Amino acid sequence: MSSSHTALGAKIRACLLGGALGDALGTAGPERLEDTLSVSSATQLALYSLDGLLEAVEWANSGVGADETACIWLAYLRWLRGRGIALPETGLVPLPRPIDAEELLHPTPAGTADAGTADAGLDPEVVSALSSGEMGTRQRPVNTESDSPAALVRSAPFGLLPYVPTETVYKLVLDAASLTHGHPAARHASAVFAATVHGLLSPGTTLAAAAEKALAPADAAADSDGGVPGLADRLRSVISGPDFATGGTAASGAAAGGTAAGGTTSGSGATGGTTAEGALTLGLSAALRAENALARQAAAGAPASPEDTVTAALREAAAAGGAPAAVVAGSLLGALYGVLPGPLLASLRERAAVERLADSYVSATIAP
Repeated sequence: MSSSHTALGAKIRACLLGGALGDALGTAGPERLEDTLSVSSATQLALYSLDGLLEAVEWANSGVGADETACIWLAYLRWLRGRGIALPETGLVPLPRPIDAEELLHPTPAGTADAGTADAGLDPEVVSALSSGEMGTRQRPVNTESDSPAALVRSAPFGLLPYVPTETVYKLVLDAASLTHGHPAARHASAVFAATVHGLLSPGTTLAAAAEKALAPADAAADSDGGVPGLADRLRSVISGPDFATGGTAASGAAAGGTAAGGTTSGSGATGGTTAEGALTLGLSAALRAENALARQAAAGAPASPEDTVTAALREAAAAGGAPAAVVAGSLLGALYGVLPGPLLASLRERAAVERLADSYVSATIAP
């Protein structure tokens, strides 16, 4: 494998692991010791997003076309079945795949430090949508009143599809988010997130540049049916905000003041992570501050440690917006740098499972 392909593979692995670390840190809370961290259902669904995409890629590699959204929906149904929730009798019965046997699906033993962690991110609207037997689409949306971050936190893997235009990723995420969340803010925030991840796969791209490029489709859809007026402008104010150098509050203000299409306004601080736009805003802000801090250190000739800076950014995002914001920050910084904090990785219970799934995906998607 060439050096460029090796670097791309490292970005893909680090993005997935970064999201898992953010999820685990945010779920654990500040009072929890980090000797052992474990992911929630949010990371489980993110990995099933990856596996649904992988199945479509595998079909394509064999010369057979496949509906990517249908593959993703079937993957989510397999996740639901793995959680012990009965599939609707009238729906499809998906065939098992290797991910279904991974430890990350096993309930954490009662009485252990991680008991209940995997249920912490279990979104009732996701469960209700998948249990209905109906495949939600942009034309037939479900959960149209909810702008929760449940679709956002599972969307980073869609940005890890190389060799396709940003617009392709954006449309794919709109469809994938619609499987469980029809609210425009939930769908478009998820799409901007994944499109930003996609931009970071290109060598030398800064986070600010990738995020700005990801806003173009949001701009184009802003005034159309299903768009979110003002979303791109609010996020653009975060990208260009003057507070990154000082850790100010412009991003928190954007999260607090951004009113989504359905009229929902996310609160500042930790409550900002309760909506898709709020979590994206706070996670993106923490990641941008980390990138700028490293750039300043490098410009000053000071030793710069991405691992230490990423750790600080994950903690900042988790404190500001909980696990959803930390998932955003971890995914973006992993895709940006391709490296993550060793001590935190060592404490992640599901690390080996995430790495196995990432390796399978890299093998199928990156040309040797």
